[in-house]
Amino acid sequence: MNIIRYLLSAVSVMVCLSGCIWEDRSDCTCDVILSFIYTGDGDTDIFPEKIDKVNMYVYSADGYSLEGEYSFDAAALDETQGAHLYLRPGDYRIVCWGNAMESTHIHTVYGEAKVAEPEFFGSSQDFSGTDDLYFSDIEITVPETLADVEETCVFESSHIDMMVKLKGFKGALGSRAAATGITLTHRGCPAYTDFFNTPSDNKCDVVPVMMDDPDDADSYILVYNVLRFTEDEDTSIVLTDDSDGSEMYTLSIPGFIDTYGIEVDSRQEALLAIQITLGPVGITVEEWNVEDVTPGFD
Repeated sequence: MNIIRYLLSAVSVMVCLSGCIWEDRSDCTCDVILSFIYTGDGDTDIFPEKIDKVNMYVYSADGYSLEGEYSFDAAALDETQGAHLYLRPGDYRIVCWGNAMESTHIHTVYGEAKVAEPEFFGSSQDFSGTDDLYFSDIEITVPETLADVEETCVFESSHIDMMVKLKGFKGALGSRAAATGITLTHRGCPAYTDFFNTPSDNKCDVVPVMMDDPDDADSYILVYNVLRFTEDEDTSIVLTDDSDGSEMYTLSIPGFIDTYGIEVDSRQEALLAIQITLGPVGITVEEWNVEDVTPGFD
């Protein structure tokens, strides 16, 4: 009997310390077990191949205050492709962003939530391309019974892969003040996306980093990501002569998409691969065979 009294007293103390009592469970927490999945454009989960980090934000559905913020790196995701949370009874909306690295900043105030390049929140506005972002959101209810909650966070793409090869341009423009003599600008890109994965109508110009093509001495390669735009959205790639700032060539992205029958809106892993060639009779454009890309650029 003494042992039983001791155990009951210990349980009572633990309950009192935790603030969780049978009559009022507002201070009690429940196990919320979430799994992550991303199938891309197929039926097989490819989450491990595409997403190396997840930032998670838990909002109360009543007032949308931020109740919790979590980050899962590659090691944590490799161990458990999901999250184990402890939440009080109530309704919640959980928002996840995959691959938010150095090229992404997340502003978490719910009514003003934005995801963009860090430059968007500063004064430079020098955009060079975002991370290969993925998005997931889910609404859950933690019951008063404190029964475990198990749900799946299904991710979707929040970016478009861009790959541009400038063939025949290296050295063709003569001696210039700049290292390359040419600048590529991707105009009309969404400046940010919101916490519903809806790109903004506010546009920006992206100037990606230009790299030497290791397998083609007279070419440059640009590999970058932009936030998603639609197939008919007014975006363009502009080549500018650095010596005088004049536009050498403008490529309409909707026109390119239409010419080559490329799917963007209906694809998760949307890719635009473009080869722009400077030849003896001018500039020509064609779809780039990305299978020939040197490993390390894909």
